[in-house]
Amino acid sequence: ICAEVAAVIEREGYHTSADDLRYYVEQVIDSTAENISSMLQDVRAMRHTEIDYITGYLLKRARVHGLAVPENSRLFEMVKRKESEYERSGTGMPRPW
Repeated sequence: ICAEVAAVIEREGYHTSADDLRYYVEQVIDSTAENISSMLQDVRAMRHTEIDYITGYLLKRARVHGLAVPENSRLFEMVKRKESEYERSGTGMPRPW
């Protein structure tokens, strides 16, 4: 995941590496270990997540640069599938459009 993100960031003109990103992610995990992420809160409450604005944006930028990001694409699809389950179950969750 970090390698794919680093490749997109590099193409955007910023220097980073997968190792730098991994290190940063591990720091965030350690410092927020007691928290419940907003995305998990959204999933538990059957609300739309911010996946379109985070991973969706990464996928768009990867496409612009002709980069394959299969792991991020897979994660995006998993979350979107979960969101579509809410709509099929008739939770009354508002559609994003």
